[in-house]
Amino acid sequence: MIQGDFFTRFNIDPLSFDRSGLKWEDLLRISEDYSEKIAELKTEAQRIVEKILTFSSIHSINYRIKDNEHLIEKIIRKVIANPARKITLENYQEEITDLIGIRALHLFKEDWIHIHSFLTENWNFKEQPIAYVRNGDAQRILTYYQENNCRIEIHPYGYRSVHYVVSENTGRKYHYSEIQVRTLFEEAWGEIDHGVRYPYFQDNDLLLRLSSILNRLSGNADELGTYMRYLKDKTEITEKNHTREIAEKNALIDSLRRKVYELAIDKEQKSAIASTLDDLKEEEKQGITVEENFPWLDSLIESPLFHNITSQLEKLVSSNQIKPIDISEDEMKMVQNAREELMKLLGDPVKLQKFLNDDHTRKLIGNIEDS
Repeated sequence: MIQGDFFTRFNIDPLSFDRSGLKWEDLLRISEDYSEKIAELKTEAQRIVEKILTFSSIHSINYRIKDNEHLIEKIIRKVIANPARKITLENYQEEITDLIGIRALHLFKEDWIHIHSFLTENWNFKEQPIAYVRNGDAQRILTYYQENNCRIEIHPYGYRSVHYVVSENTGRKYHYSEIQVRTLFEEAWGEIDHGVRYPYFQDNDLLLRLSSILNRLSGNADELGTYMRYLKDKTEITEKNHTREIAEKNALIDSLRRKVYELAIDKEQKSAIASTLDDLKEEEKQGITVEENFPWLDSLIESPLFHNITSQLEKLVSSNQIKPIDISEDEMKMVQNAREELMKLLGDPVKLQKFLNDDHTRKLIGNIEDS
């Protein structure tokens, strides 16, 4: 590496470099030492990747080993930013914690918590994980990260990702690796933004605005995916509960029917019928609440995208394509009266027996059983 060419290529100010106290010769020695360790780092990275790939919530994964030039650039920028910081041949592997960089991608935002638990159980963290969020993200999301021991950082360009620095004891010393966990949409936006704006167009106003729009669209895509998964889970739970409730109620009704047909009225049988009727009157059992597992729903519900979708649905419902069901007050009263009479009948075993012995009732029950 030639110093002048290096500074030009990476846009490093020579005066700032001189003020930092760094010596180019020391950086060259670090580069030579690092070259000897790259093969070892690659083996370590592959081992970590293979272990992460055993976890089902991971959609895809990739890794890279930092090259020599980017290592030296990072050391220079860190020391220029903080001249009191000393990065030397002896400690650079501890100070630069992303020599191994791994990106673990997942489909749905909600998969993050499972990946987070997996990493927590299998590695030691050098420092508290950092959750990068976008300015304006819902407080529920920030709280969710904090409750899971992540430090929140609002990224100025809307970058979203959770970063972990994990440590591995190789027997001689600790190796550190940075694992970045994000969704596929977040990865796509990050790659486009980095490829277009970095390093020389970061202050270009038009590109920054366009990147911000793309960032919001990728966020909407993630949130809409969350909503689709939520609806799927909600539908499955509702269908299971409905099937279970029908089976339970049918069993209760069959039990009631057997008891009624065998009825020889006495106190014990009255008590049995009353108990069965009480079971029929129990409130419907509640299913699992899935909203608590979907903290990113808030962002979608508050977004212009969701408001647009719901407004379109409202227009459809109010249009001529869907005809309303009209029920008059008299018809509603008739239904309510019928319900009240039925409940009175079920509460009086004598009247119930008379009702069931009626020829018209027996014929009606027989038709229902045959249908």
